[in-house]
Amino acid sequence: MSDKSGNRRTAFRATLWAVAAVTLAGSGAAAQDQPTSALAGLVFDSTAMAPLAGANVAVLGTSAIGTTDESGRFLLRDVPAGDYWVSFFHPRLQELGVSAPPRQVELSPGITANAILAVPSEETLLMGWCLAEQPPAGSAAIAGFVTDSITGVPMPRAIVTAEPISRFPGLRPVEVRTDDSGYFRMCSVRGDVDIKLQAQFGVSAGRSVEVYMPAGTARVQDLVLMMSAEGTLAGFVRDYVTNDPVSGAVVSVVGTTSSTLTDITGGFVLDDLPPGRHLVTTDHIAFEERTDSVTIFSQETVDIEVRMATEALEVEGLVVTARTRFGRTSLAGDAKRADFISREEIEVLLPRVTATEDLLRNMNAPGLRIRNVYQVDEITGVTIPALCIEVSRRSGGEGCTPAAVALNDVLIPYPDQFLQDLDPNIIDRIEILSPIDAQFQFGAAAGNGAVAIYTR
Repeated sequence: MSDKSGNRRTAFRATLWAVAAVTLAGSGAAAQDQPTSALAGLVFDSTAMAPLAGANVAVLGTSAIGTTDESGRFLLRDVPAGDYWVSFFHPRLQELGVSAPPRQVELSPGITANAILAVPSEETLLMGWCLAEQPPAGSAAIAGFVTDSITGVPMPRAIVTAEPISRFPGLRPVEVRTDDSGYFRMCSVRGDVDIKLQAQFGVSAGRSVEVYMPAGTARVQDLVLMMSAEGTLAGFVRDYVTNDPVSGAVVSVVGTTSSTLTDITGGFVLDDLPPGRHLVTTDHIAFEERTDSVTIFSQETVDIEVRMATEALEVEGLVVTARTRFGRTSLAGDAKRADFISREEIEVLLPRVTATEDLLRNMNAPGLRIRNVYQVDEITGVTIPALCIEVSRRSGGEGCTPAAVALNDVLIPYPDQFLQDLDPNIIDRIEILSPIDAQFQFGAAAGNGAVAIYTR
């Protein structure tokens, strides 16, 4: 639907509402010769905790209609005295899918009455939505959004668990998943007990929140997940003409408190930067200020080289490389990706490999770790040799945090045995996915990262 048609529909509904408000004559309707009063008040949006401007307010059963100003206030004059119901309309109600609860007012002759009208609060709306699910007696409701702690990005398909802290028998945790917008809703949480609320996405867990929920109440509680980690920006500032290092230049990241001076070599380091695209300004008294756009990656160091000119002119763009704790990888489009191996590269390795696991050992991808370990068979209980494949950057130690393995985008149930049996001659390409990328593609089952294999 176009914006114009949507606006026409909203205006049409507002007109119908206004006509209905005027024509609905109640028992309090009065003739024109009756004494009059006035009604002043405020319309408030409880979901946004702000006044609601542009709302149409009406005294039902009369012709008194007005519109709220920028501060959400209204004033209706010359209203016949009597007892009435007051209501309002605004497109915000349509967005929420609710109607405005009317309020009864008593208008005395010659006196200005006051009324506060409001969009129902999120808690009220939550209780209304949960009534349709018919939760068990003694239940409470919780809803909110799950976001990444650093970037603030909503996390779809995250698992949210509400676990009773009390040790009473029969108390079980409630578990739901967030929708595509990162929103979750629980309507059958046990009331009158302390609840531990926590979000989880793969192997990443968020901070737990303890709440007490009386039965029959609702609560809006947002949660955060610690999915991302800070990144680092490092590099050198040089003279565009002479290529000499520029010391004493101020390098700052716009929108953050990160700022530093270059040393005598022109070098600088900025730590603890949130992942994402940032504007970096470089300023020196002898040069024109320069602004560049740089993308920072989680748990990685991005290297840049900034060239300063004495006057504004077009110079070549930044030279950017990303250095992870596992090695250096160029971000240029023509560079070899360390997390990807193509058919051409596989053919070069085929004369000296016998199994697919040998191909993986030759990739040297960030976080990729392949070991021969011993594990207990779940069926027989016998300790047998196994292959441990990890791509999580939190991997290490004696245990195994196994990555998922997918063949043509289908997850394999026994990946270690599969990789030992898979003929490398039929493989077209292999891609190593980080835990976050793997979970978005394959779900929580790939919470430790994934090895995506595609055949010819």
